[in-house]
Amino acid sequence: MTPSFAHSFPGSKPFFEWCASTSIGEFMRADTWPFAITETVHLVALAVLLGSVLLLNFRLLGILRGWTPVQLTRTLSPFVMGGLIAMLVTGTLLFVSEPMKYYINDAFLPKILFLSMAILYHFTVYRKAATAPAVVSKMAALVSIVLWFSIGAAGRAIAFV
Repeated sequence: MTPSFAHSFPGSKPFFEWCASTSIGEFMRADTWPFAITETVHLVALAVLLGSVLLLNFRLLGILRGWTPVQLTRTLSPFVMGGLIAMLVTGTLLFVSEPMKYYINDAFLPKILFLSMAILYHFTVYRKAATAPAVVSKMAALVSIVLWFSIGAAGRAIAFV
């Protein structure tokens, strides 16, 4: 069983086709530069987001010392939010550039599922990690690392499956 949208959600095909026909999708496909620039911004946003999340996770795991988890959370929050927003916007632009490619790709559905889980986790359970007991904070950090890196791995796999 393949985990693509085509196999798992065949009824979603009209949505993917509509995305391909949008003016933004057509603009993204019209030349090499829109896609290249968007992908570059996407990767920079990924570095900002993951770097910020990793710093906090390393603090929760006890690898980094100095600032308290609460101080670090307050300081890094704008970078996490900025990186996440930039990734969602640029990811959407990359998606509409070739939605039918993503419709049949076996790595795209897992990426979207991991992304949904990571965002939900980050803004619910993980928010309490900075003030939780050490063992809970460490578990929260490990789950966070696994979720965010799973998104990256699935995203990278898109090019190869």
